[in-house]
Amino acid sequence: MRPPAALLEQLTTSRLLPAHAQPSIGTGERRSRRKGPGMEFVDHRPYRAGDDTRHLDPHLFARTGDYVVREYALNQQLPVTIVIDPSASMGASEPSKFTQARLIAQLLGFAALAGGDQVQAAVPTPLGNRLSPRWHGAARADLMFDWIGKLPAGKGEDFLESLRTLHQDLAPRGLVIAISDWWHEAIGPVLDTLFAAGQEVLAIQVLGASEIDPQDMLTGVVTMEDSESSEEIELVVDRTLLDRYRELFAQRQEELRAMFNAKHWHFVTVSAQDDLDQLFMRTFRAQGVLS
Repeated sequence: MRPPAALLEQLTTSRLLPAHAQPSIGTGERRSRRKGPGMEFVDHRPYRAGDDTRHLDPHLFARTGDYVVREYALNQQLPVTIVIDPSASMGASEPSKFTQARLIAQLLGFAALAGGDQVQAAVPTPLGNRLSPRWHGAARADLMFDWIGKLPAGKGEDFLESLRTLHQDLAPRGLVIAISDWWHEAIGPVLDTLFAAGQEVLAIQVLGASEIDPQDMLTGVVTMEDSESSEEIELVVDRTLLDRYRELFAQRQEELRAMFNAKHWHFVTVSAQDDLDQLFMRTFRAQGVLS
């Protein structure tokens, strides 16, 4: 599985737009809050024992007799971690939500690599989080595509538990891109844990078209199977039931958006059937996810 080449070409100049996450590792293209060796002068400070004497400002010393050190802007990488939900519900729809989730992960990861950021992918397994190597530079994109493209759909792995424990393996103040259908209960405490750990979450919700609006759903007596528990139930599907579903769905979506917006995080809902060009060139840009 590899994203369309034409879309990759368009994304070479796009950049992720985090609200709070900070560049904090390596050498990259984003200005860090830290100061260090660099080309762009930003400030002076008094000399302290142990400072590199090569950074002393001889001109100020000649004028004032004071020992001061020149400080420069430090450009670093933003640590980006992409978490993909492999739970059974992600296998629904055609194409599956999981297929769309992997393509979105590859493309957002590519935008991060093209922008000089560091990317790592993660997926929950029964034995805990499976973490990819850390990639840096667009030349490593094929390695990332291959790793993400080979991820198998799971059978009930705990996506929320994956998020809850993930921060233990992350650089501080990083960006976590969490891609799921978000059909989970008790999301709030998990988000609070990531927030307290200083992480920023970009939540991408991938749903099937019929989940967003079941207008084409058959009416009458329908047998439905829970993809997570395999439990079957019979429902009488009529207009009243579909209207009630739409009402409850809109209510849940509003609750999810409010949960993320309260932390000034992005929450974007997409369809498994969405055109990727439209999604990346318009939707994500309009939502402030990509430049």
